[in-house]
Amino acid sequence: MTSPRVEPVNPPYPAELQAVFDHIMPSGVPPLGLFTTLARVPRIYDRFRAASLLDRGPVSLRHREIVIDRTCARCGCAYEWGVHVAFFGQGVALTPEQLHAAVHGDADDSAWSDDERLLIRMVDELHGSADLSDEVSKISRLSRPVSFAQATSAC
Repeated sequence: MTSPRVEPVNPPYPAELQAVFDHIMPSGVPPLGLFTTLARVPRIYDRFRAASLLDRGPVSLRHREIVIDRTCARCGCAYEWGVHVAFFGQGVALTPEQLHAAVHGDADDSAWSDDERLLIRMVDELHGSADLSDEVSKISRLSRPVSFAQATSAC
């Protein structure tokens, strides 16, 4: 294995950085290499965090993970998909059938609830055309406008 081009920050972390890691990572799980590498340059890490995609906003963790997993699958990001499945899949109760459907299924897959099918459809439309159909947009905005806005930002 080659050494990283940018060395990650190593523990013990400064108190402020440790508090951030404690907030975004599951209890007892060390921070991801992506986070510790970006933290090497505080300006870059602060800009990354400023996007607020890692906060506990109005989208449930389960829905956020479904959107991220589906987006990773559609984009062919196997590493990122695997990280999310390993760290968050069990915590948000994604079943083996749902993990399979996130990669190989479609928005009509029976593994998903109605709300989850809408999320899959939203990701698929954004990935396929960088746009949402009027139908998906209308249903999404009517059901949860703030959640809809945050979910689309994760795509």
